[in-house]
Amino acid sequence: MGFLLGAFGKLAAGRRYRQLQSQMMRVQSRLRRATRQAADMEKALQRQEKAMLNSISLTSTAGMMQAKNSLMSSIFGTGAAAELMKKMQGGEQLTTEENNNYSTYMAQYNQQISNMSAMNEMNVSMQKQQIEDYFEYMRESLLQPLKDEEDMLQTEKDSLESQVQIAQADYEACKKMEQTDAKNLAPSYTGAA
Repeated sequence: MGFLLGAFGKLAAGRRYRQLQSQMMRVQSRLRRATRQAADMEKALQRQEKAMLNSISLTSTAGMMQAKNSLMSSIFGTGAAAELMKKMQGGEQLTTEENNNYSTYMAQYNQQISNMSAMNEMNVSMQKQQIEDYFEYMRESLLQPLKDEEDMLQTEKDSLESQVQIAQADYEACKKMEQTDAKNLAPSYTGAA
């Protein structure tokens, strides 16, 4: 009786083991794909975010340079201020009154540049925050589902590994039972009863 139980148990356990192994291979393949997709998505989002942040910084720097040049032209481009600038650039000595006027123009220029820089920094900071918020949303909406699938597949894989070990142990136990009882069924040719 043990022989038959062992033989049928071995067949059933072997079939179960092979089914689990096949299922495990499919899950491992899906897990690798999900892991790769999540990593690729994360890299793509990081590249896009970095590119957008860099673009804002470059645009801001270029804009500030243009604004400074424009302001310099508007203050020192015409009239008395332009004459003072020509004298300064020509290396001429300025009178006390011209020095005072030049200092006034420079103070006006520096104050306006300071105000523009503060506004620019605030604007850039707000734009960068919007980009960071957007990419955080993108990570939650696009990347999180992939990570959730990856976690689910990892859990399924872990469960299957346990089931494979149990099926393998069952197979070995049934095989041993079959072999043990097969020895008991073998006819004795020694004539001893």
